[in-house]
Amino acid sequence: MRITSGRYSSSLSLATAFLAAVTLFLAACDGQPAAPAEDASLPAQPFEIVPEAAVAARAATMRGTHKLVTAQSRVAMPSSIHGLEADIINSPFDLTYFGGATVHNATSYNVYVNCATGPAKCWGTDGLTPATFLSDLNRSDFIRVVNQYTGSDAKGRFPVAELSTTATFAQDPTGVHPPTATILDIFRIVFSAVQATHVSGYKGVYHVFLPQGTDMCIDEFTCYSPDDFSTFVFCAFHGSVDFSPTLHVLFSVEPYQNVNGCEIPGQTPHGVIDATASTLSHELIETITDPDLDAWFNGLTGNEIADLCFVFGSNQRVNRNNYFIQAEYSNAVHACTMPNAQP
Repeated sequence: MRITSGRYSSSLSLATAFLAAVTLFLAACDGQPAAPAEDASLPAQPFEIVPEAAVAARAATMRGTHKLVTAQSRVAMPSSIHGLEADIINSPFDLTYFGGATVHNATSYNVYVNCATGPAKCWGTDGLTPATFLSDLNRSDFIRVVNQYTGSDAKGRFPVAELSTTATFAQDPTGVHPPTATILDIFRIVFSAVQATHVSGYKGVYHVFLPQGTDMCIDEFTCYSPDDFSTFVFCAFHGSVDFSPTLHVLFSVEPYQNVNGCEIPGQTPHGVIDATASTLSHELIETITDPDLDAWFNGLTGNEIADLCFVFGSNQRVNRNNYFIQAEYSNAVHACTMPNAQP
């Protein structure tokens, strides 16, 4: 589901040293900050919602959002899309390039909100966290499915860093529904995270993780609300926002995924991490290939690279660990493909 722009106003060895030097050199040559260390055992760096975030949020212009719809709304693709049918030419499912920017290298900033017990307990399983998965994805060949759309090699170019904050969301005065985050709340969090990292544009993607028991509404009728199916429209979304002419930010919103309506059937053999990881890969890979909703998508349906395959998932080894995640669409084979089926 694609919604385009709208304005919101109101509501140490020598070898190690050598590798580090090479990494810094390549990052400098490519014009991006040096990649942070990918160590899932490191604590998330805390930051506070800055006072000026409220004004920035009200003045922000969102270029658009693209939603991962609920399982009840997902329509299964024809079975032919699932196979690796390399002899198909000009498949109607293929993505078309519409001229917008793509992302060649960026840090994923996991922004954990209201999680005192740590990401492994809030959004993961045992030692597997959102950062573990993104680190595995970055080091795997699976992320190279985006190469054909960006024109560059993605492997090793999307490291992960972790942030944490606390936020207060609107309470239902009747007590029937849980706290609900608004799009302005998300903007306040994202803006404050950018003030902490000083990374914006196409060099950072901010994934805002909302804790279990928190709803999120873009507007009155467009929500992540497992408690209220009348407004339960999406499970997650990605988008981009302009806080000023010079402050452009890419972000995704990752509500708690281990709920009826967001899991792929039979998805969680490893626990909560599977639902988390599958949606996170969906949003990151779509951000890479279509950050502003004007780059790569299917011209007939508006579907992006992950939408075409979100009904297909299986247990896959991604670098060091196993996850039950969805497939991604490849124009190269005109079909959905998984980590172990890359051409």
